[in-house]
Amino acid sequence: MTKTVMLIEDELFVALDVQDVVEEAGFAVDGPYVSVAEALEAVANHLPGCAILDVRLTDGEVFPAADVLRDAGVPIIFHSGHADATSLRGRYPHALVCSKPCSPSALRAAVETVFGR
Repeated sequence: MTKTVMLIEDELFVALDVQDVVEEAGFAVDGPYVSVAEALEAVANHLPGCAILDVRLTDGEVFPAADVLRDAGVPIIFHSGHADATSLRGRYPHALVCSKPCSPSALRAAVETVFGR
């Protein structure tokens, strides 16, 4: 499994914070992708080791990209303040959910869990 984390997030400062957390944990970041269209194009070109997804993006909700990632077996971490954790877990039972605001240590722990550290 690649140690690359795909970041799908449309808020620049949030994306930079998440990127710092992921890179400090020793993983590479691909993105950020700010729209569903960009995310779908990126997923079509390569699959990451895992993905961190915001739910609301510039062109709608992330679910079309999340479905492709899930169906390809890519672990998903939802990082959003706009989604119900229970609904997300119902639709994506293997996904982790880090509701915003989320501490850097909790997000790092989620990424490390996905990669088996």
